[in-house]
Amino acid sequence: MNDAQPVTTTADEVVAETTAPLPALVRETTLTGAGQRWLFELDMLLQSLACFFRVELHPLSEQGRATLAQRDFTEELRIVRQSLLRLNYLSTEIIGALQTPTPKSETVPPPKLAAPNAALVTALYQLTEALFDVRTVVDDLVRTKPVGYHTFTAVGRLLNQSIERSGCHLAIQPEMQTRKPEIQSEALRKLLLGLSDLPLRQDLRHVFGCFYRFLRYLDFIQDDLRQDRPLKGTLPVFILVRAETEALIEFIETRLMRLPNLLPDVTDAFDATVYALEMELQKIYGRELTGFAELNQAPPIYARVENAHGLLRDCFQQSLVALAVVFDPGFDGAAAFDMFQTKLEQSLHLREDIWRLLCHLRRFESRPEKTAVAPLIERITLFRDTSLRFLMYKDWDEYDRFLDTVQSARNLEELLKTIHLLSTFLETLLGQINMRAVLANHPFDYPPLADE
Repeated sequence: MNDAQPVTTTADEVVAETTAPLPALVRETTLTGAGQRWLFELDMLLQSLACFFRVELHPLSEQGRATLAQRDFTEELRIVRQSLLRLNYLSTEIIGALQTPTPKSETVPPPKLAAPNAALVTALYQLTEALFDVRTVVDDLVRTKPVGYHTFTAVGRLLNQSIERSGCHLAIQPEMQTRKPEIQSEALRKLLLGLSDLPLRQDLRHVFGCFYRFLRYLDFIQDDLRQDRPLKGTLPVFILVRAETEALIEFIETRLMRLPNLLPDVTDAFDATVYALEMELQKIYGRELTGFAELNQAPPIYARVENAHGLLRDCFQQSLVALAVVFDPGFDGAAAFDMFQTKLEQSLHLREDIWRLLCHLRRFESRPEKTAVAPLIERITLFRDTSLRFLMYKDWDEYDRFLDTVQSARNLEELLKTIHLLSTFLETLLGQINMRAVLANHPFDYPPLADE
């Protein structure tokens, strides 16, 4: 999980980037399965890089924004290089998925190319050439750092012009079914069909489709987290999410909320959605990811990415479900997202386990006895070995530090101080968990703990 990557071009990269002649055979079929995913990711990364050079979207501190002219953008260019390598890999994989082996006998005439696929393959070869040229420039700039603001934005113009000349965007469109609003939930589609107001139905479909697309962007970040990949490369995707979320907020405010004949509860729901999205954007890009590009250590990088990913995912899911409930009070979040039920079960289990542990800690604080120390440490350890995995990574280290301090306490006085701090920590976690979207309809009644 080391994000500090040397600026070198390996032999494998050179081989992958060698421009080959247009293949003789291209299947007359559309991409499916992995090919569609590669194409979606390629399109996502192209859009991400276009947004990445809009410095106003970067998670910078107030001081960082005030001193842009003096800022060194070397780390940002390293991130650009990482994205360029990924784009090259995706282009190669998509080309391979569209090709069929060349016939062994030269006397067998090849079939005609399928026009859309041939155009896509041609554009991807041109894109690969263009990306190689841009990366050569990026490599030189990174080696001769610092990279100033104007140089950074100039690289962005060069990259965008190169991508545009490749014709890749136009060639992708016939295959990019995923660019259309993608409502994955049958229950949500039925809800939309049940709306008699056509303009409202169309605009609401757009909003729901945006939320699903944002969540799909976040799926790629989740894959990087799970597979322990270098995580600094997620920053362009986070910036794309910010840009598109801000565009969605503008759509809701300037179009959806101005539709005629909206009921007051519907208008209030739209207003609440805008407020929630704005608050989360401020929390994530104004605090959580601030200074992310300059981080060098793997643990804080992982923690920042995981937390920002989790906050955005919960916000988008909760916003979608909250809007759906306005039009169908019985709408269940599990009908909108495959993982909603799994996360609900995990959250219910986690909340109960935290409450049980908290009760034991409080009981020990009220009646501290030496004979109760060993069983209490066992309970604290058991939570670490079981339910802790349902918490964010950033909370793991803090909990482990509490456990270490509890185990090394030399007397009851030291132990009680740590137990009190751990109780406060768990109370804060319990409050945060109760705010999860999946628990919106599952209030916690703080049940009493029976003696065990």
